[in-house]
Amino acid sequence: MAKHRNISLLESELYYLITRFLTTGPCRRAAEVLASELEEHQLLPGRLDWLGNEHPRTYEDVVAANRHIAPDHLLQICKQIGPILDKDVPSCVPGVHSLLGSGKQSMLRTAKDCDSVRFKASSYAALHRGRPPERPFNCKKPPHLVEVHRGRELTGAQRFSSVNPVSNYERMRLHRRILGHLSAVYCIAFDRTGLRIFTGSDDCLVKIWSSFDGRLHSTLRGHSAEITDLAVNYENTLIAAGSCDKTIRVWCLRTCAPVAVLQGHSGSITSLQFSPFAKGSKRYMLSTGTDATVCFWQWDVNNINFSDRPHKFTERPRPGVQTVCSSFSPGGMFLVTGSTDDVIRIYYLGGGSPEKISELHEHTDKVDSIQFCHSGERFVSGSRDGTARIWKLHLRQQWRSLLLNMSATLPGVEPMTEEDSYFKPKVTMVAWDRHDHTVITAVNNHLLKVWNSYTGQLLHILKGHEAEVFVLEPHPFDPRIILSAGHDGNVFIWDLLRGKNTQHYFNMIEGQGHGAVFDCKFTPDGHRFACTDSHGHLLIFGFGSSKPYEKLPDQVFFHTDYRPLIRDTNGFVLDEQTQQAPHLMPPPFLVDVDGNPHPPRYQRLVPGRENIASEHLVPQLGYVATSDGEVVEQVISQQTSEHDEAAIRRSNLLDEAIRNLQLQQDQQSRPGEAEAAPGAAAAPEGQAEAQGPFLVPAPSTPRRVSVNERADVQSPPNVGLRRSGQVEGVRQMHQNAPRSQMATERDLQAWRRRVVVPDLTPSSYREQEEVRTARGDEEMSLYHAKKRRIIYSSCRDDSDEDETARRAHGALEFMDMSCEEGEETASSEDNELDGSEMDSSNDEEEWNSDTSSHTSSEYSDWTADAGINLQPSTPLSSRKRAQRRISSSEEEEEENEEEEEKHSQQQSDEEERAGKKSKGKSKKAKSKMPRRPKVRPSINREVSNEFRPSPWITDVIPRKSPFVPQMGDEVIYFRQGHEAYVETVSRSNLYPINPDKQPWKKMQLRDQEFVKITGIKYEVCPPTLCCLKLTLIDHGTGKISDKSFSVKYHDMPDVIDFLVVRQTYDEALRRNWQPNDRFRSVIDDAWWFGMIVCQEPYQAEYPDSLFQCFKVRWDNGETEKLSPWDVEPIQDGAPQPETEGGGIPVTEEEMSEMMYKPLPGEWGERSRDAECERIIAAIDQLITVEIAAPFSGPVDLIQYPTYCTVIAYPTDLGTIRLRLLNRFYRRLSALVWDARYIAHNARTFNEPMSKIAHSAKIITNVLQKFVK
Repeated sequence: MAKHRNISLLESELYYLITRFLTTGPCRRAAEVLASELEEHQLLPGRLDWLGNEHPRTYEDVVAANRHIAPDHLLQICKQIGPILDKDVPSCVPGVHSLLGSGKQSMLRTAKDCDSVRFKASSYAALHRGRPPERPFNCKKPPHLVEVHRGRELTGAQRFSSVNPVSNYERMRLHRRILGHLSAVYCIAFDRTGLRIFTGSDDCLVKIWSSFDGRLHSTLRGHSAEITDLAVNYENTLIAAGSCDKTIRVWCLRTCAPVAVLQGHSGSITSLQFSPFAKGSKRYMLSTGTDATVCFWQWDVNNINFSDRPHKFTERPRPGVQTVCSSFSPGGMFLVTGSTDDVIRIYYLGGGSPEKISELHEHTDKVDSIQFCHSGERFVSGSRDGTARIWKLHLRQQWRSLLLNMSATLPGVEPMTEEDSYFKPKVTMVAWDRHDHTVITAVNNHLLKVWNSYTGQLLHILKGHEAEVFVLEPHPFDPRIILSAGHDGNVFIWDLLRGKNTQHYFNMIEGQGHGAVFDCKFTPDGHRFACTDSHGHLLIFGFGSSKPYEKLPDQVFFHTDYRPLIRDTNGFVLDEQTQQAPHLMPPPFLVDVDGNPHPPRYQRLVPGRENIASEHLVPQLGYVATSDGEVVEQVISQQTSEHDEAAIRRSNLLDEAIRNLQLQQDQQSRPGEAEAAPGAAAAPEGQAEAQGPFLVPAPSTPRRVSVNERADVQSPPNVGLRRSGQVEGVRQMHQNAPRSQMATERDLQAWRRRVVVPDLTPSSYREQEEVRTARGDEEMSLYHAKKRRIIYSSCRDDSDEDETARRAHGALEFMDMSCEEGEETASSEDNELDGSEMDSSNDEEEWNSDTSSHTSSEYSDWTADAGINLQPSTPLSSRKRAQRRISSSEEEEEENEEEEEKHSQQQSDEEERAGKKSKGKSKKAKSKMPRRPKVRPSINREVSNEFRPSPWITDVIPRKSPFVPQMGDEVIYFRQGHEAYVETVSRSNLYPINPDKQPWKKMQLRDQEFVKITGIKYEVCPPTLCCLKLTLIDHGTGKISDKSFSVKYHDMPDVIDFLVVRQTYDEALRRNWQPNDRFRSVIDDAWWFGMIVCQEPYQAEYPDSLFQCFKVRWDNGETEKLSPWDVEPIQDGAPQPETEGGGIPVTEEEMSEMMYKPLPGEWGERSRDAECERIIAAIDQLITVEIAAPFSGPVDLIQYPTYCTVIAYPTDLGTIRLRLLNRFYRRLSALVWDARYIAHNARTFNEPMSKIAHSAKIITNVLQKFVK
């Protein structure tokens, strides 16, 4: 006890811990004084003897007796208080803990303090800066709706969270559970109005239900295997179903008539979607399959015609790869797919036709869930590698990701146990909230994790499920709500703000345990949602009364659901017994799962049978003996009296005549058909639904014999059956339908006029289409902006139609001829190599060939010692495009045009290179080359982006990376970088390339070679390829040798440059970097900072190479491999980023300092600046000349869409001027090379002897003379 006052043991221990804590800090003298005072006043914990008497102790005695107490013991106690308190009484700012906090942040807060918060009625009538005030986060009681609406009346505004509190969702309840399928139902969808529900099951059926009262409206038959996915188009006129039978069936929602049977896959369909893309009348539907194909089915919104052949991409780098998931962007311009080969592939639809633009390889296991956000260019991918990634489009069309690690836990949560540490998390499903602020991921440990979509911070962990979750469905307009369902039968409605569940339902099936929930969807208005389970049930939840659903039986089937079908060669089906298309058959009977008809009150629920008299609603059953003596139940009549039928006949004599004619045709056609195809059921003559010459039974459905033949009836096996008990009754109902149950013409006309699914209102459809179109345009503009493609305006008057016609650098004559014939024919200069030469096997032969008039030997063998000849070679013979997609283009030839082109080309070559080659030799060489097939222009005259020249070729601003080759460049060639490029191209199948015919296979190359660029050519592949002739330079003399090799490459996002300018290389070596040195590097025109960790070879087989030899750590903690020329020293006084790991923009002065410094003589007698200004002034004068107008700016690719399919390297006076202005050219010879390409392109795209080609030659000659 203390000497002067009584204190508790806890206070004594606190005094001691304070002193102990002070001894290790800067206040040690204070600790000594405090310890002496504690001893003086006897405030330290005492010592008890065996009699219980307490004795005082010194500070040293207490320390010795409590050696297990560390000096920071008090600090550790304080750190644990906050997280423990947060579990019981959450603070208003989660994760923020302070010992000095007050109110809801106080360490002394209690649950009573937090619950006592009340939002006064007057608060709802207040405005803060024109807005209603936000309710406190810890105000748990829902607002009083009377006060809320009264406040809205007074102020005219109210917060959505107040008008519709999360507690409202507690009132959503199960309206009805209906058994409508015999097998598991994996697919569910609502129409765009929310009035109809579609279910697709393993029993091969698609059913249409009313969401308002649960009535079964129609059954869509035709598939022969499990339904894997459903999709409804945005116009609400079509529904498509994909199946394991490898087909896609499309039906009209208004009449349920089949629209198309699409057979483009060789494997099961894994995903199916209609694209939001809206451009004119053109629309797309997407399908992916287990055959690793991605198919874009084009269709016309006006006439609902689907193309027979899709735009198909086969993405199978190895056997067994499957494409398993897909998602469209909000505007439909982007599509992302996930595959079992761990790759995410991105496609773009804004270029006239679908094209693949990127592949992302960051995941290390299969990507089986992917989802675009609701607004913007971000998407989230989930993988079996235990991570999810949020991707966003950045500059240069690069997609960068934010990593979400499923092993992450909330701050303050106890660390994982040893057993949990061995568990490998896997992402099973991903979703966005409606406003895209959060991303929700389902993990295979039954947890849901909520992440901030911008920072990647883990916000909540949602617990409640007991099995894996494969359903995450965000609310259609409320960002606070998401629905989850799993194989444990649980359905949860979650509050994402608080991280708690609002409503819960358990799918318990009496006598059969729980049913796993396989799919859920909200209606567009959010008032209802529907689920499907493993037992074939449809569950409908919603607000309000369940009374409309009470009149429905528990088991709802049509007696025709499982009747056998016959199929024609195109996949269309007829009902085998009635020989009618399923959608034209009369209204069926409503039966239970055993095939027993329901009472009359239920039969009226069948569309078309609402007003029939009770005695006519239920079929009359009887028992009939078959030929082998077996007694079976059979429909004898439908209780329709004979006089009623006679009255019907009298009322409509036309129907009777049609019926008699039909019977006569049946009698006449059957004998002949039986002889031609014995045993095969044939369609009636003139049957509209018979799409082929004859009909055969469905291959996957056993042949069934009609009741009239008195034979045994066989039923198909229970495919995907997950229910217990006898369920074959409804499958055998086909024998309970009379053979004479044929619809009259009046029935058919009335049935065709019915509306199964209502159309969208014109205003709603127009508004939705405008939104989708605007989003698509925004995505297109964003995509092109990220490309950094620079378009230059010309100096001409746009009102001059004649000049407009000549803007294509002389495309006038060419295009006029093409438009008349509906085709475009390329000049014969661009001959095409044979398909066997599509790889780079003949690179050397192309450079050194003397047999073709299109190759300039002086140009190809350009060297510094032999002098400069800057005559550009004509483009490499255009190689055939790799046929990765199905194309409908045809190869056509016109001999007369070819002969004229040959003659014109010979004359042009003779004028420019007189005496070099004989006409006969040129003509002979030319005749050996295959002729170019004509290119058909697209309907909308748009060219695909894959043919457009890459930005790195057309850029006018000098950049350190990517490397843009120029004539005369002395560079360092890195073999391992070139090998990486070849491997990437082969893996991605970008264009045909032969790894066995690369330069290191033909000659001995070291790790890095000193070479000079002595030849440049460009090819339209796609992609546009740059072909370089590299001549080795002798290291001793510095002169070029007689050895050379060629490389062919293009800039790729994730492939490092393997050619480095020698000047840059030498400067990097002089810096002598050491470990722990700070550096900065330019990426996307911004400085990024880091530290060098060590220097080590990038690959062990190249120990002396400096390529990627530095291991660096960025300031954000990431590590990467860089080369010495990628890093720059940090100058004194250089600005630093505001946030750690951030970047700062590169200034023009800093960028200029890193660029190439011209050597003496490379710009003649003048300096580069002086020479550039002189030539710029000359170009400004030259543009004013009338004949120079077509060459003053880039070709208008919208007006001449095929230009970039012929010309690989476009250039013009405006581009050259901008490059001079930005000091793009490293030497004068590179400028002259560009100038000569103006004439070369005009001669290539047009007739060589045309007026426009002659004008281009004049302009080029004038500019060259001025430069010299």
